[in-house]
Amino acid sequence: MGIEIRGLKKSFNGKEVLKGLNLDIHDGEVLTVIGGSGQGKSVLFKHVLGIFKPDGGSIVIDGVDISKLNEAELLKIQSKFGMLFQSSALFDSLNVYENVAFGLRHLTSMNEIAIKRRVTEVLAMVSMQGNELLSVSSLSGGMKKRVALARALATSPKYLLYDEPTTGLDPLLAESINDLILDLNKQTKISSVVVTHDMHSAFKVSHRIAFLHDGLIQEIGTVDEIKNTKLESLRNFINAGDIA
Repeated sequence: MGIEIRGLKKSFNGKEVLKGLNLDIHDGEVLTVIGGSGQGKSVLFKHVLGIFKPDGGSIVIDGVDISKLNEAELLKIQSKFGMLFQSSALFDSLNVYENVAFGLRHLTSMNEIAIKRRVTEVLAMVSMQGNELLSVSSLSGGMKKRVALARALATSPKYLLYDEPTTGLDPLLAESINDLILDLNKQTKISSVVVTHDMHSAFKVSHRIAFLHDGLIQEIGTVDEIKNTKLESLRNFINAGDIA
């Protein structure tokens, strides 16, 4: 059923960040949210994950309004999500295998045989098979992203959130991550939401792109529709290229 966000409002210390935002995330699509720094992209993410409670409006995930749930009910919804953090957020004290197995051990009732099978499977999906015993400190930036993505995939989420997936990577590594996002979408049909400043990445991986500006989704459409926008603020953002 996907995710339906209606009239989402959030303020911090009297400053309105989200001003009645509306957004639909369809099953199986890659939706990319673009917008300048401080426009509320991370705040939007945290509402979808149930970390923040909205001041107004609703977030309905697969027919359930998560703002009305208690903690136990919310945990069930949160288990549908995987997250690739901008920094990868791997555990330095654990090797590749232990990092990927972490969520399976803590969030599922799988035994060690099943966990090993699943870890092997998801590492193969991100072309990191055979690297299970490597330490995190020995990994390149691109390898860390792949391991972090395997960890996010391990629990078979319905939704996968990518926070600036190509930030800090050289062009070749960034392109390999873009290809990986596309390949995983084709393989798994997971609904993916990407937040990025990288317009090349946004144009390559997205089925639709949403432009968040001044607390609202100002425009949403296909890659071609966004490229041909008449909205001046969006044109300026696109023409600026990669914005940190």
